[in-house]
Amino acid sequence: MKKLYMLLAAALITTATQAQITITASDMPVNGDTLRYSLSATTTSSVNLNDTGANKTWAYTFTPIAQRVDEYKTATKVNITYGLTISPTAYGYKVADTFAPPGMSLPINITEVYNFFNKKSGPSRFVTEAFAAKISGVPIPANYSDEDEVYFFPLAYGNEDSSDFFLNVAIPTVGSIKLDGYRKTKVDGWGTITTPYYTTPQNCIRVRSEIVEVDSFQVSSLPAIGIPRRTREYKWLINGEHYPALWITTTVVANIETITAVRYRDKYRSLSVADRSAAVSSLSIYPNPATDAVYITIPKGEVQYVVEVFDMQGKRVATQYNSSVINTGDLPAGNYIIRASFDDGIATAQFVKE
Repeated sequence: MKKLYMLLAAALITTATQAQITITASDMPVNGDTLRYSLSATTTSSVNLNDTGANKTWAYTFTPIAQRVDEYKTATKVNITYGLTISPTAYGYKVADTFAPPGMSLPINITEVYNFFNKKSGPSRFVTEAFAAKISGVPIPANYSDEDEVYFFPLAYGNEDSSDFFLNVAIPTVGSIKLDGYRKTKVDGWGTITTPYYTTPQNCIRVRSEIVEVDSFQVSSLPAIGIPRRTREYKWLINGEHYPALWITTTVVANIETITAVRYRDKYRSLSVADRSAAVSSLSIYPNPATDAVYITIPKGEVQYVVEVFDMQGKRVATQYNSSVINTGDLPAGNYIIRASFDDGIATAQFVKE
């Protein structure tokens, strides 16, 4: 009988410590948050993205290679000019130090790039509401005409939704940048998670989002260049935390999924605090013009990545993985865009095939 009581007690403890949770707007970041996370190598073998469902145990032992800190501020606090366009209740963080549209040689510099978020009701949701950057030193804000709904609340196991988004950033005297796409989100798992930060199991849900978009860039009166992009985000969310316990980003090309970023909530560690200049930036390539091959200078520390080549109509003409050499011998003469998806961002360049 004593043994039976012990078994029942153990079962009750297990039930109490591993239970389904629900995520609401109160679990999202707020203005003034300073959230630290670590970046891990994307080659980790401990990640199985298909390991999902009910009552799961996710146990991860990552090796951090760098850290970043996201500081959430209102638009006015970032730049008083932004507050004239962007809602005073929106808040965001700097996502890149520099930005270079794929394949574009613009007569401008785009720096200090911010995304701004907001909590909305009717229905309850967390959205990306605005974009802002300094363009040749001039602060330029832009509101989404169709917000990117990152989450609809409450988030509970089995819930799913989808929504469209559209952003048009007008660049005075130059042209415009447009993002046009949709997001499909599903809570596809629940259970507990452990990481180097959460050393004891924490109740969580897993949220899987698929984002399909076309990034369009137009200079002056020239035809716009539209480049398709398909990514997935996997986030393990915990009650009371304003940042995912784990956030994995992948790129999907021809139904092949490749991990491009692994980041997780963390405490301060004696690591470099990575800047964002390489997250969305220009790509160094040679020779240019090219005949038989183009060589990419891969940023230090990048091991796993996807390289895509597009023609000037936005058609993908080549894809390769983890290789810095692109065979161009079979490509027709003309202009092309290279896009490399790295850890936590993309880098781009344009080249001429002779």
